[in-house]
Amino acid sequence: MKVWQLLGYLGLLPFIAFLYLSVNAENPNITAQQAFVAYSAIIVSFIAGTLWRKDDHHISQQITSNTLSLMAFSSLLIAPDLALIILVFSFLFLFIYEQKSAKDTQQNTLNANYMRMRFWLTLIVVSLHITAYFLWFY
Repeated sequence: MKVWQLLGYLGLLPFIAFLYLSVNAENPNITAQQAFVAYSAIIVSFIAGTLWRKDDHHISQQITSNTLSLMAFSSLLIAPDLALIILVFSFLFLFIYEQKSAKDTQQNTLNANYMRMRFWLTLIVVSLHITAYFLWFY
């Protein structure tokens, strides 16, 4: 397994840990729900940042990147149930956007492997967010 793949999958651990802690532990300073949402917002911003390109040919990617980062930040300031919904759609949008961008560029083995990993990571992250929503609000 390549380092970038390992890091991608290790990035799931905080989601899993905070979801577990949200129903099994209490901390008076910060709840595991807050930590889950905050980590999610950071990851959305991180992935959105990978869309950024410095040249004039990628202005739409720059706008998309900034919009998603601001949405992720905004999710920290609103009710957790709404934040989870916004973050789920952000993850889904990012995956679809990246997949479309990958198809527009020359497909190679690294790109195919990356998109396969992104698919599974997105599926797991979205599933964890949906699980969190039902555990916390139903």
